[in-house]
Amino acid sequence: MDHLLDVILIDDSAFDLFIYEKLLQKSGLTRSVKTFNSAREALQYLIAEEERLPETLILLDLQMPDMNGFEFVDSYDNVSDRLKSKIKIYMLSSTIDSRDIERAKSSPNIIDLLSKPLDIPLLKDRLSIGL
Repeated sequence: MDHLLDVILIDDSAFDLFIYEKLLQKSGLTRSVKTFNSAREALQYLIAEEERLPETLILLDLQMPDMNGFEFVDSYDNVSDRLKSKIKIYMLSSTIDSRDIERAKSSPNIIDLLSKPLDIPLLKDRLSIGL
């Protein structure tokens, strides 16, 4: 990986957003980190910013009220291919439910499912091998 990332964190936990934002800022991986505590608001932002949005890594929590991670991905499936070409989605979850794990791994819009809490060295490794 040879360039800094623009990252969007989507998680309903203010604590997790705060911690992950600080970890990412200190990791040397990021140029910018934008946080959303609502998947619906994040999706609206992506659509509104399509023209200006740089290549972006999304770290998406699975379990959220209103719109969970899978509902976000289902809605994201309807955005333009141009917008999709700028985005890579990694789902974050502490789930041990094999159905959730399989659904995340089989989704064409989700690059990988990462366990919570976010492990920066693992993320760096996944990014370096293109996962």
